[in-house]
Amino acid sequence: MAKKLSRRDFLVSMVTAAGAGVLAACKPQILTETVVVTEKVEVPVKETVEVPVKQTVEVPVKETVVVKEEVVAKTAEELLPAQDKMGSPDHPKGWKTILPDLPAGTPFDPPVTISTSKRISVTTKYCGSDTVDNNPWMRMVEALFNVKFEIAWTWGPGDSIEEKYNLAAAAGDLPDFLETVPLVNYIKMVEAGQLEDITDAYEKYASPRWQATWREYGERPWVWTRINGRIYGLPRVEDLAHNDSILWYREDWLEKLGLKVPTTFEELHDVALAFAQADLGQGAEGTTFGLASNAAEANSMFHTWFGGLDAIWGGFGYIPDHWQPEGDGLMYGSIRPEVKEALALLAKWYKDGVFAKDWYTKGPYNTLLDVAANVVGLHFTPCWGAWPDSVTNDPTARWNYADIPVGPNGFKRRHTENNFRNDVFAFRKGVDPRLIEASLTVADWWDQLWHEPWRRFHGWEGCNYTWEGDKIKPGGEEAGFMDWTIGPMGTPGSSMVDPKALVDEARFQLGWEEIPPEKRDAWQELVLEDPTGTVTLRRKSLLYIVDTAGEGVMTQLQTTPMQTEIEKGADLAKIRDEAFINIIIGQKPISDFDKFVEDWKKLGGDDWTKEVNDWWQSKA
Repeated sequence: MAKKLSRRDFLVSMVTAAGAGVLAACKPQILTETVVVTEKVEVPVKETVEVPVKQTVEVPVKETVVVKEEVVAKTAEELLPAQDKMGSPDHPKGWKTILPDLPAGTPFDPPVTISTSKRISVTTKYCGSDTVDNNPWMRMVEALFNVKFEIAWTWGPGDSIEEKYNLAAAAGDLPDFLETVPLVNYIKMVEAGQLEDITDAYEKYASPRWQATWREYGERPWVWTRINGRIYGLPRVEDLAHNDSILWYREDWLEKLGLKVPTTFEELHDVALAFAQADLGQGAEGTTFGLASNAAEANSMFHTWFGGLDAIWGGFGYIPDHWQPEGDGLMYGSIRPEVKEALALLAKWYKDGVFAKDWYTKGPYNTLLDVAANVVGLHFTPCWGAWPDSVTNDPTARWNYADIPVGPNGFKRRHTENNFRNDVFAFRKGVDPRLIEASLTVADWWDQLWHEPWRRFHGWEGCNYTWEGDKIKPGGEEAGFMDWTIGPMGTPGSSMVDPKALVDEARFQLGWEEIPPEKRDAWQELVLEDPTGTVTLRRKSLLYIVDTAGEGVMTQLQTTPMQTEIEKGADLAKIRDEAFINIIIGQKPISDFDKFVEDWKKLGGDDWTKEVNDWWQSKA
């Protein structure tokens, strides 16, 4: 690969040695002497001798001259396409986006082309005539790095990504770069020798900044992607506390009823029941319920992204789908006696009217809609729990957040996760190493621009935002530039080098409150304006969640799926969920829990437990 030179010296004249011969301007003089003889005398005769006369001749010699021509490499700003403007430094209320320095060796020469799969989300939109492979992000990468991503195929809502990767793998038609490969597919591809071993490439091409950050998290980045000591992919990285829930409550409803924020399970029950009985919601009469919950998606009965119950399970010590230490090994949470106690409490709360009657048919998105419709007053959700549509639909609605309540045995525990997720970015076997280098180089530069908040990257003017006088108007659905990006730092669902990135951003933006209003730029005004108040709550609650991170518990089973889980995990989850739901809604007695434990063990649970503990002992 030809290296980029920021400055180059050119030799513009060649050394010339003037090897001229001596010039003969005239022939040398000949001196002669004549002797007259008058008598015969032996006189020696002098010989005529030619005597050369030396001449001094000046011969011009060419001089060697080395001329240095200083060539200045273009900056990142100069390389960017004119139509894709970042920041608005020329506007009186604008700001400047500070681009990271381009890494050594870029732009790549010759150019690099990488074929890739691409995830498309339901919100993916583009500006004007832009497309999935021609948009500001794609143009930026090609202009700055001489790297072009070619979309081999996409998938989105309604598609089976597992099936798409299975078909591509079976046909030997994998692209160079594979976005967010499901873990089961990833393992199959590694076993079939279809993925490139990038252990050495990561150490060689990932920046020192990147590697130092991941070292802070110990083995977590590699629990899914390292197989037999080698790395075949990079994990998608979620933001810190992405799945940590706190208690969200309707502050205005508490004030109407003269109640205080609940801090215990008993108080939570009483407040939820009071909300339901007072029927404070906006729905039809009798449709208000106290505490949100759902069970229609995998594990959403235990923890989820909106309206989970992990704080209730955790209040008894254990979350059902976690593996936690027991003696010298690990024990599955769902078969613990403490979970039986939690089921008994939830069954009582359901009978009392704390939950919606159809809670078990709902998924997290349905819970979000319930909050937006203002028919529920309490829920356990991460930092986005104050959903803005709730305030839009009822301007008197006021949400606030609080710590999770303490359980009957003194526990305050909530679910947390390894932020290095088990969907994987990988490269097909045999890919040119230059493509791996280019991918990691682009990813690191992009992560700096996007996730170092002081750089003030807020998208592209005219696309992600427009000006209306001195005010900023955000773009519509096309404002989500994250959907345009190619991983491993980007894609719908997000990814970043450091899980702390969004925490840093929240803290940075809250600091803008200290700037006098008349000195704020238009983006700062937009961020701080927050007419519903929910955006500021989101930032503040995120910092609160991080500050109370000690309440989070993570399953200790952090490895690729084991044989029994692959073969029987779905069946084991099905009998668990059916037993738990039937107990909570009163269709089965609490004693049915013991039968579930027996069935779970016989149907594969004991085998799974053995595999888990063999792994645990080998890890120790």
